[in-house]
Amino acid sequence: MHQLARRKRKLLILLMALLLLGVVGQVEASDGMRGDRCEVGPDDYIVEDFYFFCRILDVYGTIEGDLIGVAAEITLHRGSRVTGDLWVGGGRLLVEGAVGDDMHFFGLTAIIGDVARFTDPRIDLMAVALNAEIQKDAVLPGDLLVYGYQARVAGTVGGDIDFGGEALLIEGVVVGRVDAEVGDARRSADVPDLPFYDLSFENPGLHIAPGALIEHDVAYRSVTQAEIPPGVVQGRVRFERIGGQPDITKVAQPDDAAELLREYIVAVVRDVLSLVILGAVALRLVPNVVRQPALQVRRRTIPAVGWGLATFMLSIPLVIVVLVVGLIVVGVLYTIGLGALTLLTGVGVLLVTGSMVAGFTFLLFFMGRVVISFVIGQLVYRYVLRVSGLGEFRRWLGMLALGAVTYASLTNLPLPAMGLMLELITALAGVGAVAMYGRLLIQESGLLGSRFGGAAAPSVVIPAMPEMVLLSEPSPPGLDNLPEGFTGFDEDW
Repeated sequence: MHQLARRKRKLLILLMALLLLGVVGQVEASDGMRGDRCEVGPDDYIVEDFYFFCRILDVYGTIEGDLIGVAAEITLHRGSRVTGDLWVGGGRLLVEGAVGDDMHFFGLTAIIGDVARFTDPRIDLMAVALNAEIQKDAVLPGDLLVYGYQARVAGTVGGDIDFGGEALLIEGVVVGRVDAEVGDARRSADVPDLPFYDLSFENPGLHIAPGALIEHDVAYRSVTQAEIPPGVVQGRVRFERIGGQPDITKVAQPDDAAELLREYIVAVVRDVLSLVILGAVALRLVPNVVRQPALQVRRRTIPAVGWGLATFMLSIPLVIVVLVVGLIVVGVLYTIGLGALTLLTGVGVLLVTGSMVAGFTFLLFFMGRVVISFVIGQLVYRYVLRVSGLGEFRRWLGMLALGAVTYASLTNLPLPAMGLMLELITALAGVGAVAMYGRLLIQESGLLGSRFGGAAAPSVVIPAMPEMVLLSEPSPPGLDNLPEGFTGFDEDW
């Protein structure tokens, strides 16, 4: 069921993204509406699917078909009626009218008001959003599927709840089951409030109020177990611990110790396999991407951590700047009426920002840890096993495997504070070393030394100095006993 929910989540996100990217072209090819403030008046009766691309959309009349489009604010006012599906995206969706089929939303917040009416007993709400809310006295007849930050259920959900995010708050009635994956309840909300949408964020975790009622089972996954009031859940409660690190200081029973040991071994094996497989591929195809950063970590450990921290701090603003600039360009292209180019630019912005996020995530959670594992293996080979020399792929693989076992064993210790701190520092050091190596490659290619649009600097020819005959001097003590052919210690071991 857990894997099915994940596949369903990914499919929903993909369908929503593809649909909303095609809205611009549909608006231009149909009798849809676009502009700053769009309105379907109380006397309007639209007998077809209605497409829109507006800043604000107010619906007071009737739409005999689907409602499809994007707007910063979408409101289905009391007395309005949409007989088909809702496929909408934007800032806020507020439903206070009548809807005849499923609702799909992609954006910031979706709200089902207490006066909303649904003409089919199996209407679902599927939202990929920061917030989804069923207000008090509101009744959603079907399922609630939310993937984002939080969901609030103060009214009634006639079907099941499928949630994936940080915070799930249930204060009303759920007729079906609850299947959720939530954040660590020990943390506080790290998302700032959005006052222009009157939106605030709750602390992570599963929160079920004493007056709530869930008529079937509750299955949830989290780092910490939630406190569920007695008598609230009519079915069974199943909890699965995910993520985080077990804490050996909180073990009270022998069974808990055995479970803790099992989780520790599973985590170590999982990390070792991922690090060795990824590292082996990198060492075979691009060995310098691992070996050269490892050299930087050994020689310049503190600067490597600093570079990693700087890379981490700059990556988030950089992604935001690229996204904002891209959206501005998309807005300008749309304003001047270049629909096809607007669509292509929007897709390009999504691809670029997605690639940046995925790239840094790969560096932090995988490549940086591979580099540190390789460094640990080198140190063990050099100082414990007393094996020196450059070696070849087999030796590199042995260093990587030995270092991965050591690294995973230390970072997964059931002492969360120590394990997390060690993993963070070492991952930053690995990322920083990769960044330093990338900077070195750019410098060697001459990209940083070239002048923008300027002429090349004139070359200066230095006349050759006359040959000088150096008088032989006695060697320092001890150097005359070195073996023949000795040229220095190997720096890249």
